[in-house]
Amino acid sequence: MSNKKMHSKDKIYRAAIIGAGRIAAGFDTPQHKDILTHAHAFVVHPCTSLVGLFDIDKSKATKVAKKWSTKSFKTVEDMLKKTEPEIVSVCTPDNTHYAVLKSLVKYRPKLVICEKPLTTKLDDTEKIINQFESLKIPLLVNYSRRFDRTLQKFRKEIGSNKYGKVIATVGYYSKGILHNGSHLIDLSRWFFGDVMWSQVLSSLVDYRKDDPTVSAVMSFERCSNFYLVGGDERKYGIFELDILFEKARFRIKDFGFSITTQKISKDKLYPEFKVLDQEKFTPTLLGNAMFELVSNVVYYLDRKTTHLVCDGQDALKVQRICHNLLKKNNICRDLLS
Repeated sequence: MSNKKMHSKDKIYRAAIIGAGRIAAGFDTPQHKDILTHAHAFVVHPCTSLVGLFDIDKSKATKVAKKWSTKSFKTVEDMLKKTEPEIVSVCTPDNTHYAVLKSLVKYRPKLVICEKPLTTKLDDTEKIINQFESLKIPLLVNYSRRFDRTLQKFRKEIGSNKYGKVIATVGYYSKGILHNGSHLIDLSRWFFGDVMWSQVLSSLVDYRKDDPTVSAVMSFERCSNFYLVGGDERKYGIFELDILFEKARFRIKDFGFSITTQKISKDKLYPEFKVLDQEKFTPTLLGNAMFELVSNVVYYLDRKTTHLVCDGQDALKVQRICHNLLKKNNICRDLLS
């Protein structure tokens, strides 16, 4: 709280959260060293104040609100009317996003943060984006790895050709192409540009029937050989990106919490051959990504930047890629049945 006093001259934005689940408020506590939730970020950021929280589970909302020293409300409408938040975070289940986002329009918050995917249907996502843009309500979507400063630096290095061209990339994920696969596709698109083509190889259902985990071969603007490999969340979760550059190998591991690097060296036994050296481990700053997300929101509202790190249009482009993969998966399934 002392940080807020240090920034007393800055505007303090009122923030409210819809949903009291893990990413909203459950992954950490006020004492936790990492900032893993919307609640924690709003509480510790010097320019935001968490003024309210709502969840359809009233007892859960009450308990979580007490944990974060805020107030819970019986309805979303009651919370929005009484607290008049300038920032609203939508942290409800994926299939409820559309209805929740649509209901927020009449309250005209200054900015809305939404968990990914923006909605579960492409048409609904397009409708929401058009509606928010027409009313000039900015949308920020939490593809969290974009807010990690370590990965931001790595992206700049890719752009400057520091490691040479990309030879091939393999991405591993589980728990649905929309729910978790969209994270991997967004990160890859952020690194390598737009998808040029894709071909579905297989799929399995390890999360929801309407959101299978799809495996595919793909081509991005700056990565012609990309292999999307689906795991099985029922066995274990996985999120990795293994990138072979001309001059090095990078692996984004542990769901994005670490990077391993291998540089090129001469083989000790056969010096005429080049091989990859031993792995060097580097932790990322993903544990602070939620704080960086809120900072991006504050800078944007303060007009210190015109750029949201991941806006509605970014989310829409990723969802179109996922929708295309799902469509191709359905065609393949029908042909094989």
